[in-house]
Amino acid sequence: MSNYEITSLTITGYSGKSVLNRFYRQDQPATIQAILIPGLRYTCDMPLLYYSTKLLLQRGIDVLQLHTDYTISSYQSLPPGERAAWLLADAQAAVQVGRNQRSYSKLILIGKSIGTLALAGLVSTDLGAEAMTIWLTPLLHQPFLVNAALQYKAPVLFIAGSGDSTYDPDAMERIRQATGAEALVIDGADHSLEISGDLSRSLRALEEVIQAITRFLEMNHL
Repeated sequence: MSNYEITSLTITGYSGKSVLNRFYRQDQPATIQAILIPGLRYTCDMPLLYYSTKLLLQRGIDVLQLHTDYTISSYQSLPPGERAAWLLADAQAAVQVGRNQRSYSKLILIGKSIGTLALAGLVSTDLGAEAMTIWLTPLLHQPFLVNAALQYKAPVLFIAGSGDSTYDPDAMERIRQATGAEALVIDGADHSLEISGDLSRSLRALEEVIQAITRFLEMNHL
């Protein structure tokens, strides 16, 4: 069983603002770090990211969760380009601080919803160019994200719901054809990867997600 301590790192992101976070540091030496970037109203304490964290910790991986709140008016009032810059600045700062915690040999980046916009920015830079990435409900209607994903050659897993308004099957197929990306599309699932009005199917969908992430990690020898 994995043992770890929970602390907080000092991360300074966009415009000198503090990036709230939670850092799970394994008691034993860890060579892999995962950084989780939440959605707009989907925090790291909600099922997809909560259980992803549990899985990573069980596998001896250090985990840095961002607990940023992008519902605040100072973010929402900005034009789209500046909001994207804010997301990327916070994510870049997290990666820079996170990788200084130990001598890690591998980095896993996981983004949910608008967190996938941060992933799209990161994989276009040296900070994320070689990272393994997991894109939960990627915003496939955003050309910037699709273009970044089309150029990305490192191991990647996309997980989406067919009932999600941000899901674009044509964009997903283009990315898979161009990069060989792994993908799981859950039939009828919404933007939280739940099936409205059906608790049993929603729980099965969550199990599918965790199983897909487990397979992805095992395929990449993690």
